[in-house]
Amino acid sequence: MKLPACERCRIRKVKCDTYAPKCTGCMRGNAACIIVDPLTNERYTRDGLVQMEQKLRLLEANAVATSPDKVTSDKGIQKGTKIHFVGDGSGLNFFERLSTTARTRLPSLNESPSAVHHPSYNSSAVTPQILPNLDTATLLITHYLSHVQLHHPLLAKCTVSDLLQRGYYSNNAQVSAEDMYRLFMVFAISSVTTYRRGQTTVHPYGYFRAAQRYASQVSMLGGIAGVQNLLLVARFAMYYHIDCSIWDIARFCMRECIALGFHRPPTEPLPPLQEQIQRNVFWDCYVHDRYSSGILGRPYAIAEDDITVELPLEMSEEIISSSPSESLSELKVEDHNLPNGASVFRFVIKLRRIITRISNCFYSSGGHVQHRRRTITDAGRVRVDLHRFLRELECAREHAPVFESPESLYERSEWYDFLVEKDKLTLIRGALAQIPVDGLHPPRELLKESLRCATSVIELYSTMFSNGQITWTRSYFQIMFTSGLSIMYTLSLLKHEKSFRESGDKGAFLRASRALTTACELMKMFVSEMPDAGRFADIFEVLVKRHTGTGSRARPSRAASPTSRDHVAHQLITHSEAPDKPQPPPPQHDINVVSMTAPSRQDEYFDVSIPAADTTGIQVEPMLSAPTGPDQQEDDLAMLDLDLDNFQNWSLFPANTDNMLGQVEAGLGEYVWGTPPDDSLWDQWDFFRGPS
Repeated sequence: MKLPACERCRIRKVKCDTYAPKCTGCMRGNAACIIVDPLTNERYTRDGLVQMEQKLRLLEANAVATSPDKVTSDKGIQKGTKIHFVGDGSGLNFFERLSTTARTRLPSLNESPSAVHHPSYNSSAVTPQILPNLDTATLLITHYLSHVQLHHPLLAKCTVSDLLQRGYYSNNAQVSAEDMYRLFMVFAISSVTTYRRGQTTVHPYGYFRAAQRYASQVSMLGGIAGVQNLLLVARFAMYYHIDCSIWDIARFCMRECIALGFHRPPTEPLPPLQEQIQRNVFWDCYVHDRYSSGILGRPYAIAEDDITVELPLEMSEEIISSSPSESLSELKVEDHNLPNGASVFRFVIKLRRIITRISNCFYSSGGHVQHRRRTITDAGRVRVDLHRFLRELECAREHAPVFESPESLYERSEWYDFLVEKDKLTLIRGALAQIPVDGLHPPRELLKESLRCATSVIELYSTMFSNGQITWTRSYFQIMFTSGLSIMYTLSLLKHEKSFRESGDKGAFLRASRALTTACELMKMFVSEMPDAGRFADIFEVLVKRHTGTGSRARPSRAASPTSRDHVAHQLITHSEAPDKPQPPPPQHDINVVSMTAPSRQDEYFDVSIPAADTTGIQVEPMLSAPTGPDQQEDDLAMLDLDLDNFQNWSLFPANTDNMLGQVEAGLGEYVWGTPPDDSLWDQWDFFRGPS
């Protein structure tokens, strides 16, 4: 592996010989040979990089020697590939399979626009917090129970409420280290949304740092309490850096669940609520494992056939705990009690199980056979599986819970639409990769459906984000990235057809083009809180600019009427949980996000000011509407004649892409190694490296 110049040689402006474990200059000066990432300021020891490369080669060799015919995922984990830690869930391998005939090179990172902000993120600068005042604590606990608990019910509601009681209403002798750890972790997770809305002023990482002080005194294995403690960390890791691998945490949690037998029905009768929580814990581990393994292209921690435990009962904890029944199986779900607190989690699990079957069918070596030349029979099998899974997804959406007065994101129909559309996109990507085309373009109806799904995903997220209903996580960032790339690829194929210009598909193209702009702006804003996502945002904007000619260019706009401004402000305030709180100061800098509208109003869109990540609230700016005259239409239609018109000159994976894709692959370090973007790793290097 050719290593770049070290930090010491670059500062001294001398030639670095790139020897390992240290260059000659560092060896003579008896100094650490440190390599600094130019994008995220992450620091690596040269010796550490060499050791990881050696371990990687050894693990690959052992994997091939022991089970050469049983690889459960595709090129993300196979020997000899360039992308070792990029799986189908990331959206990258999709394009490697579909653009093998392209010839042009990718743009280099030197073309990356300066609009993407790469902060010098330093988590150690955030100091551990003390317990907040009772009003703030009550707000955070209430928000956790009404929001986070719906999606991740790993702790019983009564357990969370008791934490508040013991932490604030009892003497210190009754508060254990585990109580304090869990209380601070609940505060950290709950305050992510409240801090970004301006309802609380303490950064969530401060609560996380406070919880770390008790971590050494808390059990992390050997029982359900240990798994719950780890799952709290896994949830927080979806928002902020934690110096730990998300995949490793999910893997370890699932291993503990298997050791405890949670993947099977209990061998002895358990109290109903205890069995319900046990099911919740296992299925929450399941969701985390499927997500992180899908991103990295790694095998799942447990096979579907090995899971025999039932889903959590669709019944509220209050009814379960008050029931005289001695076991969970004796309880009967009544329609008049639906939906309830368990409905959301059951829907998420069912959807994740469907996408797991899709992955096993279309993305793993055990699914459709990938030969150089496939027959019409193979195409028939792909279509049968495609329509079968589409019916499953549509059925899941039809049976999603319906809340008459939604109070949380997870109770909104738009969120269910968003989840199903992004899973449909994953399914169609798999079908496009598997269906034989014999040198021709994939079926037009599949491309159109892929374009529709990808556009809808970005539109739905943008609308919820602009209304203050949804925040940003690593999962949402990956979804935006994959959806945007899918739009670019699909348009590159559809633009070849003359009928595309002459049919009604022109409106779909305009929607998709605006969705690309929206995704670009959203991803740039994400980087403020997730620096390791900077490479993805950089590359995405370069591709958007190169292949559509628009990138993040601001569109002409005009001020809207006062009525429309008031409407936007009312929407944002309606979805805030503390409308009576004073508004925070204006953010230091704003990022405009193009909010997508319905197809019937495709020529109208508005911008809502989104604050930078270090601000404390959402600043409502006047709504801006695009002119709908002929000049605007010509501006949009001009995009039809840009760089998308020749598929053979459009590629994301040409022959020589090591520079750019290497940078993208490194951006997944949070999932693989948990590599932090600051110096805190070196304080624990021996722990991460393990015994030699």
